[in-house]
Amino acid sequence: MPPTTRKRALTALVAGATATAYYAVPDFVPSRTARGWIKAGLLAAGAVTTLPNREERAELRASWQDAMRARAARASDDPTASDDPTASDDPTASDHPTTSDESSTSVPGPVVVAAGLALLAASTAAAVAAERWVYRRGEARAAAGVRYPHTRTALVLGGLSLLLGLIPDPDAARSGTPDPS
Repeated sequence: MPPTTRKRALTALVAGATATAYYAVPDFVPSRTARGWIKAGLLAAGAVTTLPNREERAELRASWQDAMRARAARASDDPTASDDPTASDDPTASDHPTTSDESSTSVPGPVVVAAGLALLAASTAAAVAAERWVYRRGEARAAAGVRYPHTRTALVLGGLSLLLGLIPDPDAARSGTPDPS
């Protein structure tokens, strides 16, 4: 198994196990405070698996350094050159696109920030609502006398997390390059 496939499988396995443990905690830990600490630890453990390994960090560092050298080279060649890596080196090229459609203006920065904050707030609210629904559903099943009601849901959600973690990166598949994860 290639290293990238091995890492993807390990990350998916940890994601599945973490999700299963996260949602099954109410069946095994009665204290709400203890459940909170355990869930925080599980989230931290899951996040650690997504961090790049030593080789990936070296690769990221090298690409960053190459970009900085290229920027410095452009700046030393032409002191009036733009720091924008997409900027054209053609002196006859206009800085403004020549289109007949005036609606292609850029969106102002505050609008982008406000839209990003609104999206963040909406996704957080949706995640909290989903978490509460899953918990209430488990509690209702517990009240009905079902053994390990949260664990059943946890196994389903953990399996979905595992399967989602195994889906390859579409950009890597299109470009023909191996997936970095």
